[in-house]
Amino acid sequence: MLNTNIQMEFPIDRNLYSKKKFMTASNVMHGQEVLYCGNISGGPILGSKGVVTKKYANKALVDMGWLGVWNVPYYFLSDIED
Repeated sequence: MLNTNIQMEFPIDRNLYSKKKFMTASNVMHGQEVLYCGNISGGPILGSKGVVTKKYANKALVDMGWLGVWNVPYYFLSDIED
């Protein structure tokens, strides 16, 4: 029987949330490349890149190539870091 506490570690190669720059309608432009940081069942793949084609008040229309065109809330979008 163990009498000590052990902290479990889960190595993550790429943390999409650590340096996420939150997007809003005021800092997203048409044609801007963005990164999808959401994890919704039936939605785009986590980490997918796309191009903003249209802006709305709370979401953007993002063309993700072969994944299709999605209406994505701004809080699931992040700026692509160079």
